[in-house]
Amino acid sequence: MLTNKRAKGAIFEQQAKAFLIEQGLKFVAQNQQFKCGELDLIMLDGSTLVFVEVRQRKNANFGSALESISYTKQQKWLNAANMWLVKEKKQSLETADCRFDVVAFEGSNPPLWIKNFLG
Repeated sequence: MLTNKRAKGAIFEQQAKAFLIEQGLKFVAQNQQFKCGELDLIMLDGSTLVFVEVRQRKNANFGSALESISYTKQQKWLNAANMWLVKEKKQSLETADCRFDVVAFEGSNPPLWIKNFLG
């Protein structure tokens, strides 16, 4: 059974997916789990694979959605992306055409899409 936090996260991931499709990206995969971390969304922007972290905050009282992406989270994100590339594409971060984006939701504001968050 999904926890309340996980269920809420799934709703925002679906919203981010729909938003990115509206922007012209193509859906590849969602919720890819590895020992080192999870990939929320994997999209395709032309020929570029896009690893998307989805973040949501009701308000910024305890920091913004973007501020919640710690260095440790970034390392897990990179490691999970590399594992996915090796497993699915027989490539690595060094050889693949890829980037790391964030779609952040804060309060009732429209989604904020940051391309090349780790670039």
